[in-house]
Amino acid sequence: MDNVIRMPALFAGHGTFDQTSAKSAAGRGWQDVAALFPRPRAVVCVSAQWRTQGICISIAPEHESPHVLQTVSARVARRINGLLDLPGARLDSSHALNEDVMALVQALYPHASIPVVQVSLDTALSPLEHAALGAWLRPLREQGILIVGIGNLAAPMRGAGGAQLRELVGHGNIAQLADMPSLDQDDMAAFLPLLYTLAVRNTEDSVQLFDDVHDGSSCTSVWLRPDPLPRC
Repeated sequence: MDNVIRMPALFAGHGTFDQTSAKSAAGRGWQDVAALFPRPRAVVCVSAQWRTQGICISIAPEHESPHVLQTVSARVARRINGLLDLPGARLDSSHALNEDVMALVQALYPHASIPVVQVSLDTALSPLEHAALGAWLRPLREQGILIVGIGNLAAPMRGAGGAQLRELVGHGNIAQLADMPSLDQDDMAAFLPLLYTLAVRNTEDSVQLFDDVHDGSSCTSVWLRPDPLPRC
């Protein structure tokens, strides 16, 4: 087990990785984070922008990905499907990766080609069910795969509850986070990818938050830092 490399897990706020924020504090912060651990074998991402009935696992279309990346992403997608072991889960080669997913990977690894697999948000699941689903992805971290959620915490961070939310995130308290006060459909969808990130946490991981301001709004991002960090 000494040779096991446990990758971090990330949650990125919308806007963190677009061109206008590439030189922002959060953009530089993410690049500093990426420099701390080895380049992943693949990236598995849950984005608020892809919502489906049932769970879909993307395989990048061949015309959008070199053959070697297509082969690896298909292998990882099948591995995810096996981990979830859900009758309704299906592989989807027709879904083009969302722009925020591609922007994230390109910002973290601008000079590298990394296979990317995206898992959709099943609209029929409750927040706790999403978290339980995310926990099944935890073994991927031990296989050199980076797990990332992309969403937005602006709505739940707004107002008097923001400080409490930060505390709950910092402690990785999924049960209380899943019982957040009612959010509308879009705000809830933007919140759910955070639960996937926290659900793959190991007891040795610390939870770190940092913020950036984009278009006048704060983007809160999170990363799970393994202890000890894997060697680059």
